[in-house]
Amino acid sequence: MKNARIFIALLPLLFLLTACPYSADFPLDKPTQKVDSGLLGKWVEQSDSPNENPNFFAITKVDANTYQFEKNDYNSNDKNYTKEILTGYFTPVGKVMFLNLKKQDDDKFYFYKVELTDKQNFVMHEVTDNIDEKFATANELKAFFDKHKDLSFFYNKDEKKYKKQ
Repeated sequence: MKNARIFIALLPLLFLLTACPYSADFPLDKPTQKVDSGLLGKWVEQSDSPNENPNFFAITKVDANTYQFEKNDYNSNDKNYTKEILTGYFTPVGKVMFLNLKKQDDDKFYFYKVELTDKQNFVMHEVTDNIDEKFATANELKAFFDKHKDLSFFYNKDEKKYKKQ
């Protein structure tokens, strides 16, 4: 009985930690947007509470249209950063810019709405993983994104804000 209560108490935390953006076997489109040199560099995650070891992205150029995102998340238990290497590029869908991200050891693409608020700040919104529809082509997927891109429930509730260092 005690274990059941502990499990029930931890269940919301489990859902919070396992949420991730929608993924697909293919990107929204081919990379056509040129790399913006203003996006290269270190971008630190902003939070409401001061943090001596904030999470951050180190963004570098891979080729004319593709970026490398080195994601650095601080692990307070180990007192060090864990690094994950991703590659990605931006796809405009109407006036909304989506980031197609691919983990180094994964064949899936993950999607984020990105708003560059100014040259020193951007906000990332995960596309919700509650999408049940299946898509055979990138064109079908992109049309679905275009139809739903302006709806708040198309994105997970949490947004992450980053500031350039």
